Amino acid sequence: MIKNEFIETLNINKFQKICQELEDPTALIGPSLAMVTGPAGRGKTEAAKHFAVSGNAVYIPPMNIRSAPMVLREIAFELGGVRPMRSDACLAIIGEEMAKERRLIFIDEADLLQMAILEMLRNLNERYACPIVLIGEEGLKGKVESRRRLGSRIRRRLEFAPISTQDIGYFFKKGVDLKPSPDVLAALHKHCRGDWRPVLTAAIGIERAMKASGHKELTLEMANDVIKNS
Repeated sequence: MIKNEFIETLNINKFQKICQELEDPTALIGPSLAMVTGPAGRGKTEAAKHFAVSGNAVYIPPMNIRSAPMVLREIAFELGGVRPMRSDACLAIIGEEMAKERRLIFIDEADLLQMAILEMLRNLNERYACPIVLIGEEGLKGKVESRRRLGSRIRRRLEFAPISTQDIGYFFKKGVDLKPSPDVLAALHKHCRGDWRPVLTAAIGIERAMKASGHKELTLEMANDVIKNS
């Protein structure tokens, strides 16, 4: 059975270093916003969730409909456990909680936010010195850079690169207890096109095929058969 293992790739290591930098008290000097971008499936969301669960950071998930008050309420709830209806009450909670303990805030799918909400987050960052990481796909770059007062506040930028054959090999070793051959890894890498989701789907199919066949070794033929039918 595939293990629920968190794989620390090069992307993840870079992401964690940025988060640690923003959490450090020295980040109070200068801007304390970061922007993390990349196509869906590169692992941005899982990186943020894992960092939040492993420490005291706050993860704000995507919402189908998001207004500035709704985002404020979610941040206030994650920090203080309450969702005031009034925006000024939310701001008071956020200010109080940040004064007690400075915590990193992840805003997922920030590329889908209206510019007014992004500006509100910038104001929140400046007013309460709360570090914020904006996470999104390619369109987030254009939105942020279109407003100088927002773009100039970005301390660090990170583009999640496509996953590598080494990433895939490490995942199969840690999560599936398999050590695929170089030709199998190359086939999986070509199939996934740089994203994790096809790799996970293929891993499930490979595990199922190996159990059904009783094979202990993953052959290129078996991998290609799973890829073709996934």
